[in-house]
Amino acid sequence: MKTYRYTAYSPEGRRRKGVVVAEDEADASARVQAMGLMPSEIVAQASAPRTAGRRRERRIDRDMLSVFTRQMAVLLGAGLTAEAALEAVQGAAGAPRIERLAAEARAGLMQGEAMADALDRAGGALPPWYAAAIRAAEQSGDLDAAFETLAEHLETSAGDRAAIASALIYPAFVTAVALIVCAILMTTVAPEIVGMFETTGRPLPPLTVTVMAIFDAVRDNWLALGLAGLALVAGGLWVNRTPALRARRDSLLLRVPLIGRFLRQAEAAQYLRTLSIVINSRLPLTEALRFAAGVLNVAQFRALAEDAGEALRKGESLSSALARLPFLHPVARQLLQAGEASARLGPMTERAAMLAESWLRTERKRVTVIIEPASMVIVGVVVLTIVLAILLPIFDMQSLVAP
Repeated sequence: MKTYRYTAYSPEGRRRKGVVVAEDEADASARVQAMGLMPSEIVAQASAPRTAGRRRERRIDRDMLSVFTRQMAVLLGAGLTAEAALEAVQGAAGAPRIERLAAEARAGLMQGEAMADALDRAGGALPPWYAAAIRAAEQSGDLDAAFETLAEHLETSAGDRAAIASALIYPAFVTAVALIVCAILMTTVAPEIVGMFETTGRPLPPLTVTVMAIFDAVRDNWLALGLAGLALVAGGLWVNRTPALRARRDSLLLRVPLIGRFLRQAEAAQYLRTLSIVINSRLPLTEALRFAAGVLNVAQFRALAEDAGEALRKGESLSSALARLPFLHPVARQLLQAGEASARLGPMTERAAMLAESWLRTERKRVTVIIEPASMVIVGVVVLTIVLAILLPIFDMQSLVAP
């Protein structure tokens, strides 16, 4: 089976685009016609495998992935097979990217690929924890529960990101208006004041001289500053794609108080959530720790997690192996230890994951609360400085003309 991209027209003359899985081009045309459409163009899509260090250009974002995961969770929970669920999602997706993801993943399944591999190849680059969870669920045969858990996790993360974005809208709007007003003052009022002082021979206040010098430097070198900004963005992307540089960056960020705590909590939440999914999928603990280690983004944490998995394979207890992981909260370790001792490791791991995610949400809310007033204070200081730079010469002029 192959994936074909089609362009077709409805009986009302509306153009439709999508993808369809078929044996050949004739079969694809027949399937499009069966949907009540008149095919205009049918093109076979390439299905080259991913290579190391290379990602597909057509990626599905987190919001679309959340919708797709929820649809799969509902359909698999209703008793459909994975192939039938993907076909149903393709037919009722309502979004081209989800339709394409479902169609290409279904084609991969029909060619004998595993669900995780088919989704990863079709979607471009799934998050490591997502692919690990799907792969573990396939081995245990509990795919519907894994999709349900992943859907809840993605929806919760989307809500947290939306809260942070909403908190940034008002400060960003105020900042933009303040910058526009300041630019107008510096380009219209400030030059007039400078001209008046030049005619009187009186020196400008130091604050006004400094602000005018900064404004003139920005105006005269705006192109160089823009290129420098682009270079910083490109450098950040390069660091993120280079393992050695990314590890060094993460090591520095972990030493920053607020950012370091946030990174540790994010890594702990991802690790425990994946560990919970894999353990509840009834896979061996050694496999659970291997899958959980693969979802960590910080290199030094991933190395420690791999050491913990190796220690478990050598006969150490789970609690002793996880004691090597500094990013796990002591309470989470205690829950896992209690679960190991009471033979209820699955439920206790789930509770530890929920606790870690709750702490992460609290940390995100704390960051959100800090961002808004901090940005307003910064904008207020900048505006006050510029206003004072304009008002101080006016006060000096008043003292000059006063009797």
